[in-house]
Amino acid sequence: MENLKDRYKEIDGKLCATTEEVCEQLNIARKTLSEWEEKGCPKAARGWWPIWDILRWRGLVGTGIKTEEDLENMSLASQKLKWEAEYKMYKAEEAEFNNAVARGEYVTKESVSSELQRFFVVLKRSLMAISRKVSNEVGAYVDNITVRKIEKMVTELLIDALGQLSIDGVYSATKKKKKEEA
Repeated sequence: MENLKDRYKEIDGKLCATTEEVCEQLNIARKTLSEWEEKGCPKAARGWWPIWDILRWRGLVGTGIKTEEDLENMSLASQKLKWEAEYKMYKAEEAEFNNAVARGEYVTKESVSSELQRFFVVLKRSLMAISRKVSNEVGAYVDNITVRKIEKMVTELLIDALGQLSIDGVYSATKKKKKEEA
């Protein structure tokens, strides 16, 4: 059995592995590693490869890209690998979403919209009936003018509440004009 010192060593502060070890660990052929070298794969010395630099170059671990300048300084092959890895990640997310839709975990916008419309129509009808019911209940205890005032006040409050529900953003009630004195 080979000694670890024969397969790994530190070069310029980086952990490096032999060509055989890199090929074995990444499950690639020597020819593939040679092709990678031609495309810009980092190499520390003849027969020695910086492990973490190779993994970053392949896009398998953090790329260290923090700015656009870092991206521009990468070789074209590295940039291509980075964008391909990102593309694959987004395709995997899309496939996961499509699977969730197929499992019925999501509902369509149209079905939600139609259900909400039906709900709000029922809500509006129910709320608008409140003023009539309140006026009928208090009618036995107060005069007709007071009943109409109560009914009007409750109706205005309900219309205002429905108005708040029907707009986007922050609602601000409109100021009512005072009757001009003649």
